[in-house]
Amino acid sequence: MIDYVVNTLTIGVIWCVFAYAVNVTWGWSGLLDLAPFLYIAVGAYVYGVIVGPPPNAGPTVHWILGLKAPFVVGLVAAPIVTGLVGLVVGGIALRRLREDYFAITTVVTTLTVYAFIAQYVPLFDGYTGVYGIQRPFQDALNVDASTYGIIFFVGCLLILAVLYVAMERMFKSPFGRQLRAARDDETAAAAFGRDVYRVKLKGYVIGAVIAGIGGAMMAAFLQAWNPYAWGVGETFLIYAAIFVGGSGNNRGVILGTFFIAVIVQEVTRLFVVIPDHPDAAAAVRYMIVGLLIIAVLWLRPKGLLPEPQDRDRGPAQPLTPLPESGAPADATASG
Repeated sequence: MIDYVVNTLTIGVIWCVFAYAVNVTWGWSGLLDLAPFLYIAVGAYVYGVIVGPPPNAGPTVHWILGLKAPFVVGLVAAPIVTGLVGLVVGGIALRRLREDYFAITTVVTTLTVYAFIAQYVPLFDGYTGVYGIQRPFQDALNVDASTYGIIFFVGCLLILAVLYVAMERMFKSPFGRQLRAARDDETAAAAFGRDVYRVKLKGYVIGAVIAGIGGAMMAAFLQAWNPYAWGVGETFLIYAAIFVGGSGNNRGVILGTFFIAVIVQEVTRLFVVIPDHPDAAAAVRYMIVGLLIIAVLWLRPKGLLPEPQDRDRGPAQPLTPLPESGAPADATASG
């Protein structure tokens, strides 16, 4: 029972990292990116091929690199590569495209990369994928599986805590305000001298980097990754978590993710059992998530924890009256 709870919470923490990536690109930048799992998958694959393959891999195992490097190398390399991929995709798509056309471009890019990875076996072993990935310090710690699961969960929690602090600082920073300004009104942001293209591209790359971190964490947890691990359903659940929790709110993202990816997921898995219908739990799960989205949009359109709004600092200052026609300005101000 303890192992089940710890594993469930670990998945919830990793999904929070996924949701943070989407929150930057969509919640703050206003970019409907339908390819978050593209960057999650790239991060997972990069981590897997750097840390793996397993020591007992046979001659039929095919994927590039296989450096058997320490997990720190994979954890650093994954966000770097995903950031570069995001720079290329965003640099091309954001130059001319916005809104629906940008979303279509991200979908097409995801499908193209998915097909290439699945069909070109020497890259990441096709549909079989990378597997046997060693967990960080698993051999060095020399502890039982239950204890190691708790240690791994604490490590993931620390990564999430660091990301939360970084996201809070970014939200309150001038760059965060520029992102939200470009999201709300591109014309007004450009009128105030902001390079909207450059600002949104930076936000898109940051989201890709965070997704790469989450992908590496998930690959380390599952010890495997293949094309079956990413699809449309997972992307829908991430957006649902942000809808419910509160778009643009860092705490709301965590709340919504745990509610959607942990509570709803596990409740439907444990209590929805229909004989001769093994897929009933998944169907009921999506129905519940859809009803939750409708209820939140109806009752609290901005989510359970709405995005914090900037407040004026100090009391408002009275406006200085304009001088009367023909009267000197300094005389009016003194009088």
